[in-house]
Amino acid sequence: MAGIGTHQPVTIAPRLRNVPSFDGVRGIGVLMVIAIHAAPLKLESFSSILDVFLALSAFLVTTLLLEEGERSGTVSVRRFLTKRAWRLLPALYVTLAVVTAVAAVLFAVAGRDVDLQGFTFTGFVTREILPAGLYVYNIVNPLGYPTQGVALYQMWSLSLEQQFYVIVAFLALLMVTRRWIVQMAVLMAVLAVGIQVARATGHFGPINLWLQRPDALMLGVVAAVINSRIPETPTEAQRRAYTIGAWIGTLAIAVLMTLSIAPLRRLGYPYVPFLPEVSDTLSPEQAFDVAMAELSTGNFWVKWAFTITNWAMVPVLICMVRSPAWLPGRALSVRPVRAVGRMSYSLYLIHTLPILLFVLPIPEGNIPLRVLVAWITAFVFAWPLYQFVEKRSMARKERVATQAASP
Repeated sequence: MAGIGTHQPVTIAPRLRNVPSFDGVRGIGVLMVIAIHAAPLKLESFSSILDVFLALSAFLVTTLLLEEGERSGTVSVRRFLTKRAWRLLPALYVTLAVVTAVAAVLFAVAGRDVDLQGFTFTGFVTREILPAGLYVYNIVNPLGYPTQGVALYQMWSLSLEQQFYVIVAFLALLMVTRRWIVQMAVLMAVLAVGIQVARATGHFGPINLWLQRPDALMLGVVAAVINSRIPETPTEAQRRAYTIGAWIGTLAIAVLMTLSIAPLRRLGYPYVPFLPEVSDTLSPEQAFDVAMAELSTGNFWVKWAFTITNWAMVPVLICMVRSPAWLPGRALSVRPVRAVGRMSYSLYLIHTLPILLFVLPIPEGNIPLRVLVAWITAFVFAWPLYQFVEKRSMARKERVATQAASP
C-alpha cells in the first residue's frame, strides 16, 4: 500500500539536544526504585516511576530515529542497534560477572541455605544470569509469577525495553520510508488503550505482559510523534495545550505515587491497595491464584494507576523538551540530581546485589534505615561501574554516532 507523499517531512520539530531535566527524572527515579526494592510492599506506588522511565526512553529513541530519517531519508537499523549495544552491554555484562562471582562464593559457603528459592549454582546461572544477558529475563521470570526472579529482578524492565527497541527500529524505518508517521502513532495509541482496558478488568495477558507496561513505551512513541508535528516555533494554542497538560500530568503522577504507600496509610492518608493481600501460609502458587482471582473484582491501584501515569507523561515529555523554563523541569535540572541521573543506568543494574547482601538483614519495619543503607551501598557498587565501564562504553557509542554523521 502506498504511503503518504514523500514531500511530507518526517519531523518539523527542532533538533533534540541535551535536556537537563531528563537526567533529573532519571536521578529521582532511580532513587525511588532502590527505595521500593529496599522496602518491599511498603512503597509500592512508587513503582509508577518505571512507567516514567519507559515513556521517556521511548520518546528519546523515537525522536532521534525520526531526526535521522529527516536528515537521510532512511533509518539504519544496524547502526541503531550497534549504538544501543555499545551503550548497554559492557556495563550489563560486567554486572552479571560480578553477580555470578558473588553467587559462586555464597553457594560455596552456604550451599542451599542461600536465600535463592532453593536454586543450585547451575540453576541460578540458568535462571538468572543467562536470561538477563540475553534480554529475555521478563519471559523466563515473568513479573508477578511465583517463580519470578530473586537476584536480578530489575532486569525485567530492561529486557522489555530492549525487546521493544528492536521492534521500534524497524517500525521507524517504515515510518520514515513510507511516511506512516501519524498512522504509527495512532496504532501505538490504540494498542496502548487495549492493554489498559484489559488491565483495568483484571486481565494481564500472556506471562503477565500487561503488568510489565509495554503501553508506557507505546505512549512514549506517541509523544515523540506529536512533538514531531509541532513546529520549531509553536503557536500560542499549542504551547498552552502542552503546558497545561504537563501541569495536570505532573500533579496526577505525584498523587498516584502516594496512594499506595503503607506508612502514609497509618497517618490517615488516602490509600488504595496495590494488590490483594493474601495469607502468608499459602504456597507461592496458591497465593498467586488467590491474588489473580481477587484482582478481577476489587479496586486495586495496579489496575488503573499505571494507565493514568502513562497518558500523563505525554504532555509532560513534550513540555520538558519545548519549554526549558517550565518550573518542574528547572527543579529537576539541579546539578546533584542530574549527577545521580547520569549514573542511573549503573545504579539500576547493580543495586539489587547490595540489597541482597546488606539490606535484607535489617528488620523490615525499619524502612528509613533500609532505604538509607540501600542508597549508600548502591552508590558504592555503582561508582566504579560507571567510571570505568559505562563512561567508556558511552564514549565508544558516541564515536559510532560521529562516524555515521561524517560525510
